[in-house]
Amino acid sequence: MEMFFADVIFPAFSAPYLSLLFFPIAALLAISSEIFTFKCRYKSLPLSRTVWITLVANFVSWMIGLLLSLVLPSGLVPKIMRSGFKTIAPGPHFQVFVICGFIVAFILSIVIEYFVWKRLSKKSPLPSLSVTSFIAHIASYGILILIAYLYIHFNWW
Repeated sequence: MEMFFADVIFPAFSAPYLSLLFFPIAALLAISSEIFTFKCRYKSLPLSRTVWITLVANFVSWMIGLLLSLVLPSGLVPKIMRSGFKTIAPGPHFQVFVICGFIVAFILSIVIEYFVWKRLSKKSPLPSLSVTSFIAHIASYGILILIAYLYIHFNWW
């Protein structure tokens, strides 16, 4: 059996959402850092509830972000292969769009997950929820940046 590799191409603004499918450990570490942050801040909240709300918040954020990313510029351009086959490929500004996509995803996830946390924790109001959401996302996106750096510069992972 022969092994084939394929280029997987998706819109640039979708990179923050779809790239995690190729690096599930990165997603697991990022979500774990959010759970850890929320649990440290809200010690009285049961761990199971913290995990549940974090997972729901991330899922909602992921779905909304992915859908919104599909209406933004893709960064892809038409390309004609030597064989004459027409395809698409990353354009000259693709990497800039990917970086912008992560910035947009960071901001969206803070806001969306804040509202999910607020809604799902109505029975026990959480003080400084917006600040905690911001710190949790600094931690999770910090992990994602570190993994991306290690992968790009050391082809590690």
